Amino acid sequence: MLLLPGARETVARTQGQVAAAQVVSASAQRAATQARTELATAAQQVSAADTVVKHARDTVGSFAADAYKGIGMVNLGAVLNAESPSQLATNMAYLNLASGKQRQALNAATAARQAATEQRNAYVLKKQAAEAAASQASTALVGAQKAAAAATAAQAQVQGLVTQQTSAVNAVNAQRSGVVAQVGKLQDESNRIAAQLRGVASSPRGGPANGSLLSPGYLLKPVDGWKSSDFGYRYDPYYHVWQLHAGTDLAAPHGTPIYAAAAGTVVRAGWNGGYGNYTCIYHGKLRDGRGVSTCYGHQSAILVSDGQYVQRGQLIGRVGTTGASTGNHLHFEVRLDGDPVNPLRYLNV
Repeated sequence: MLLLPGARETVARTQGQVAAAQVVSASAQRAATQARTELATAAQQVSAADTVVKHARDTVGSFAADAYKGIGMVNLGAVLNAESPSQLATNMAYLNLASGKQRQALNAATAARQAATEQRNAYVLKKQAAEAAASQASTALVGAQKAAAAATAAQAQVQGLVTQQTSAVNAVNAQRSGVVAQVGKLQDESNRIAAQLRGVASSPRGGPANGSLLSPGYLLKPVDGWKSSDFGYRYDPYYHVWQLHAGTDLAAPHGTPIYAAAAGTVVRAGWNGGYGNYTCIYHGKLRDGRGVSTCYGHQSAILVSDGQYVQRGQLIGRVGTTGASTGNHLHFEVRLDGDPVNPLRYLNV
């Protein structure tokens, strides 16, 4: 399951993104809270500045009202009408005091207006900062929520892949049991064929010993095709297990003629499980008494019958893909006393 490591890596990555997004969100929330606090303080400062400005305006307004009423002129007249130097000095001091208070009031009003303007500007900046912090906090929260959703989805994908992998393993194990049983049946069938061929060799029809049997090149190549698989232990492409491949595969198109590799008697012709349409021909005995046979599997058609005597090179069947086969070919066996041996040692190729 190649997807599983990648899915687990995605989970780890998204979980890290969740943690990072949560840190950013928390920091943004704190910044927004601080900005709101500073905004509230700025609002109070603006309110206080407005109060100072109002008081300064009231003071200046009272001076303007006095001037309108002529109170200032009356004070000036009193100075000019002083009857003695001491009275003049007193009146001048009073006039200077009044004039100083007016200047102070005007200066205070000007300063209060400037301070109020500065507080309002600061308030605007604090408000902008608070709004920006709130927006950032909202964006960070959305990012954290998306990261969490992605992590949840990635985790669900991992769980799904684990479940799928478990199901696949269970299915393979179940199928393997069936495959092992099929391979066992095929081996049992091969053993039964071996026993039958040994029985033929030991029977009266086994014939006399023939020293030329199985000499190099004695057997005719049974089909005009090309070798696609050797004799020996191999990974079976049909059953997907390692087992003995009891013959040599010769690939050829469907229906290609199959010829007897040597003269002999047909001792088996018919359906034979994983071998499909299967024919065995008994050719005689070696001097040591072991019988020699050739067998032909996966045929599309069998053109001989049990007990029939055939000549070397006689047409006996046609290439096919019956039984446990993955494509058109002839499975060709040479059996010595029933046991399979490597056909390439004896074929005339």
